[in-house]
Amino acid sequence: MPEAGWTHIDDTEATTFSDRRSANLIGTDAIPTTSNFNLGVAWYTAETFGESQVHDDQEAIYVVSGEGELRIGDDIVSLTPGTAVYVPPGTPHGGRRITDAPVVVVYTHGAV
Repeated sequence: MPEAGWTHIDDTEATTFSDRRSANLIGTDAIPTTSNFNLGVAWYTAETFGESQVHDDQEAIYVVSGEGELRIGDDIVSLTPGTAVYVPPGTPHGGRRITDAPVVVVYTHGAV
């Protein structure tokens, strides 16, 4: 069983993709978890949808700030602060901003 751990966003390094930056906070080498569980923060910075992501695990997304859209399969969901979205395993998805500010989300992944 992993031990308790903590971190701060300022102590992590974000990975840059064509449409977003993301930083895993929990479920890392520094703070391992069970069942491939992780928690992170992403900033959707692009005005257009990037290449869709597809994961073998399930994902939950919570919008902290900004306004944008999330394409989930063939559906498009409006992203505004307070919105929570569930993405089932194997479902293509990707986000974009629709204002000048990035869309900031907290995400978590977990095994099915």
